[in-house]
Amino acid sequence: MIKKALVLLLPVLVPIFSIGQVTQPERFEMVVDNNHECRLISAGEDGLFILKDLENDDQGNSVVEITLLDTSFDIQWIRRYALNKDFGYIDYHYYDGRVYVLFNNFDVKNRNLELVSWDLAGNVFHSPIRNYIPFSYFDFKATKNAVMVSGYFNYRPVVILYNMTDGVPRVLPGLFNDKSKLIEIQINTNDTFDVLLSGRTIDKRNTMFFNTFDINGSLVKRIILDSDKTHNLLFGRSQAMEENSQIVAGVYGRFNTEYSRGIFVTNVNQYGEQKVKYYNYAEFKNFFSYMKARREQRVKDRIERRKIKDKKIKFNYRLRVHDLIDNGDDYILLGEAFYPKYRNASPVTGANFFNPSWSGNGGGAASGMMFEGYRYTHAVVMGFNKNGDLLWDNSFEINDILSFELEQFVHAATSGDKIALLYVFDNQIRYKIVQKNDVLEGKEQLDIKLMYEGDRSPEGSTNILGLEKWFDNTFYTYGTQRVVNIQADIQNVHREVFFINKLVYK
Repeated sequence: MIKKALVLLLPVLVPIFSIGQVTQPERFEMVVDNNHECRLISAGEDGLFILKDLENDDQGNSVVEITLLDTSFDIQWIRRYALNKDFGYIDYHYYDGRVYVLFNNFDVKNRNLELVSWDLAGNVFHSPIRNYIPFSYFDFKATKNAVMVSGYFNYRPVVILYNMTDGVPRVLPGLFNDKSKLIEIQINTNDTFDVLLSGRTIDKRNTMFFNTFDINGSLVKRIILDSDKTHNLLFGRSQAMEENSQIVAGVYGRFNTEYSRGIFVTNVNQYGEQKVKYYNYAEFKNFFSYMKARREQRVKDRIERRKIKDKKIKFNYRLRVHDLIDNGDDYILLGEAFYPKYRNASPVTGANFFNPSWSGNGGGAASGMMFEGYRYTHAVVMGFNKNGDLLWDNSFEINDILSFELEQFVHAATSGDKIALLYVFDNQIRYKIVQKNDVLEGKEQLDIKLMYEGDRSPEGSTNILGLEKWFDNTFYTYGTQRVVNIQADIQNVHREVFFINKLVYK
């Protein structure tokens, strides 16, 4: 009887141990106060940079302290750099063993930029960038001996390439289109980079444009994605493949709208040959799984009734897609659905009713509605092969995030055909593990792991500032926290810290 019982239990135990889990193996702490802002820059397997603002020096210069941690959170070196007080951060980027930090002048009449970089040994390099164009910033990337700064001038896209060898800034050709919007700058491995834009063709179709440049700023090729008047390409992401081909995936919809009706995928070869495939949201198995069971079933019943009548049901979603994930022979697309949330604005005597953030998002005093932020509903994850064929899809409900900025909250880690989806909210780590169309582990919650035995964090004293992908299946989450420990061997009974916790999915 005992042997028989063991045989029956084994099939139950094996799947449990094969699901995988999210752990917090290491933590880094740094004592800070509210006046010292910290910024983190991932260097992948080379470590993690911390940029910390310090007090101004005797000459009034802004002092930046930069620290390099390895992947075990051991400090490799600490450096300080004095920057002219008239300059402030724009953005930063890590590429090939060096972190690049871009600054601009607070004086709107001075359009020059400052580029400061550190290599992994702690050596600093400083390059002033002459700039004569009053553009609004969009993105910043670095590549071999050059950096690219993109933005808009008179509502038109512009990309400035700064070659660090000759120190000459160049405006890239072929981008100054009054109907185009910048999507991303993608760095390639063959000393080229792509500028991806969305816009309209001559026959007024919404589509996407690829402009490939070499590191000298010369246009190598330009590709326009195929689209038609019933499938306007609204937004997308690209991933380089072998033989100079690319896979592109994103959302499509009707003409001139911010709502999408489904996902498109295409493989574009080096000659621009392509075949775009479209997938209506109704074709996905788990797109509506974020809903409550009864509502989800009603939606699926509607879809089936339309299929019987040989008609398609059309859903409209605002879906923000993120970078494509290369998972061996397949590619994974991750996106987040959201909608703008408003509430009635009651007149108050003496109140300042004009707020640019309201009017910029479609609300404001004139309409009597106040913009509260973007409400995220769920994340979707789907797999495609190199030909753009849909293999599976899944979703992760997000019922609690309201943000004034559109940003990425959910991140993904892969382990074979298993995927962990993670985000942080209410000072907890939330995750879900899926395997293609199946859910292996529903939404779980993790508290931030503290450093020492006996540590505790008083309620309301933890402030998680974000979660980011680091390398492979490793993430880091960071924030500020007040920690109390009354053990005799702990010197700081009360400590205010900036913390970084490593998260690993395995």
